[in-house]
Amino acid sequence: MQLLRWRRIRSLMTEPYLTTEQLAKRWRAKPSAIKHQRALGIGPEYVTLPRIGLPAGTPRVRYPLANVLAFEEANNITPLN
Repeated sequence: MQLLRWRRIRSLMTEPYLTTEQLAKRWRAKPSAIKHQRALGIGPEYVTLPRIGLPAGTPRVRYPLANVLAFEEANNITPLN
């Protein structure tokens, strides 16, 4: 099980993803608004990486690009970029 978790983490480091700040910029919103949506359980699916093995200051919450695109299409959101 641990091996599968690390493989998923490794894939998140290589597959296209957005951080909270990047998603906020894409949607012309504040990062705090994206965080609030996440706390309410709305918005695109995300993954939280464990702290172990990440450099200090690296964003832990990642939004896989495929999930963001699917959410935008389902909710008629036109991104800035």
